[in-house]
Amino acid sequence: MDTELLRTFLEVKATRHFGRAADNLFITQAAVSARIKQLESYFGAPLFHRDRNNIQLTPEGERLVPHAESILISLLRARQDLALREGGDLRLSVGVRQGLWCDILQARLDQLHDEVADLKLHIETLSQEMLAKKLRDGALDTALVFDTPAAAELESHRVGDLRLRLFAHQSIKNLAEAVSTRYIYLQWGTAFSRFHVRQVAKDPIPYLQTNMVDAAIAQVQRQQGACFFPEALQASLLEQGICRVSDAPEFDTPLTLLVHPYMRTSSLVRRLKHQLNNLNL
Repeated sequence: MDTELLRTFLEVKATRHFGRAADNLFITQAAVSARIKQLESYFGAPLFHRDRNNIQLTPEGERLVPHAESILISLLRARQDLALREGGDLRLSVGVRQGLWCDILQARLDQLHDEVADLKLHIETLSQEMLAKKLRDGALDTALVFDTPAAAELESHRVGDLRLRLFAHQSIKNLAEAVSTRYIYLQWGTAFSRFHVRQVAKDPIPYLQTNMVDAAIAQVQRQQGACFFPEALQASLLEQGICRVSDAPEFDTPLTLLVHPYMRTSSLVRRLKHQLNNLNL
């Protein structure tokens, strides 16, 4: 059986709503309905009472819950056990949300390497949606994110803050000038988007929209533009002639380490949380 069917079943059980389950799984509501129907056909019994805005488990659905959880946890346990390689080497798979990678984060992970001599780190930089999916699938052990996605089966631990500040080419002196010239919009998630509309520019027409920090920095340099970047980049940006815009509003949001509940007892995840504590980017 496709384990995605069981994962979808548990998400509907947790949210009691097909639409919210679809949002959390990053699929369509029609796909959620199709998966549940496929499960019901497989077991030959209805799993949910589908009253409008009141999705409830049937007795058959209630009996399936512990079995579905057991199957998914067993798969995660198998993946974790296989992370112990020959020779006692340890492996930790870490996802990092696009835009967060920087020298400060690298230094924290270097400290983890120093602390755990046999550690083999696997690091991926991905979108928020892909990180959540890979965590659910057990393809990642943990992920550093912000604008935390709704995911009933994932635990979140605040480890620091992302501090976004408006930076511009040194020829730009204030906020009005910054957003009216070659303004670049970096995609920093839903909360940042709301902040941007309310406090920066209601109807911005950016010169460029992107989720690639390096591309945005290059364009600010070449086009004498402006963009919101993490405060942690200030020193390196200044070397490139890119300065803080002093009258611009500031955006702060928590940095969160997402962990599947099965990994809560992992000593490596605990060490990673300790190393990332009070991380400010």
